[in-house]
Amino acid sequence: MAYFLILCIVCNLICVKTKIIVSGCVGSMAALPCELQHKGPERPHIRWFTDAEIVFERWGKAAYKGKKYEGRADVPEEKLCKGNCSLVLQNLILTDAAVYRSYKVVRRTKRCDTSKRSDLDLNLISSVTLSVSVCLIKETNKNISPTPSGDAGMKCPHLLVMVLSLHLMFTCPALQ
Repeated sequence: MAYFLILCIVCNLICVKTKIIVSGCVGSMAALPCELQHKGPERPHIRWFTDAEIVFERWGKAAYKGKKYEGRADVPEEKLCKGNCSLVLQNLILTDAAVYRSYKVVRRTKRCDTSKRSDLDLNLISSVTLSVSVCLIKETNKNISPTPSGDAGMKCPHLLVMVLSLHLMFTCPALQ
C-alpha cells in the first residue's frame, strides 16, 4: 500500500504542469513564457492560440498575426532559433486577458500515401493565463519640488540686520 501511495505522488509531481499566470497593465508589454524542450537543427514552427483565435504563428522568417494582434504580437526569430518561443504582446488592452497556449507544429508525411500529403500535429508547449488591468500611475509634475526651493518657506533676515533691529528697539527713545 505504501508503494502505491508513493507511486501516486510521483505521478502527480511528474504529470501536473505548473500554472503560469502573467499580469500586465493596459498599455504595457507582457512576455508569455515558452521554452522548447528539444531544439533540433530545423527552424521550429510555433503557433500561439487563445480559445477564440490564432494569435501568432512563426515558421522561420514567415509570421502570421491575428487581426486583433497586428503590430502588437511577436515571437522574435533570433530567440526562437535558441529555443525561446515566448510571445511578446505590446500595448495591452483589457480584451487581451485570456488563456494563451503555445504549440510546436510538427509536419508528418504519410509514406504509404501516393499523394505525399503531410499532416500537421500540434504539440502543446505551454499554457499561460494573461490578466490585464487598468493601473493607476502617479504622474509627477516636474515643476513641483518635494523639497522647498530658495523661494519657499519663511525667509530669515541676515543676522546683522536682526541685531541692528533689536539694538534700535531698545536704545532709540522714539521707538519706545
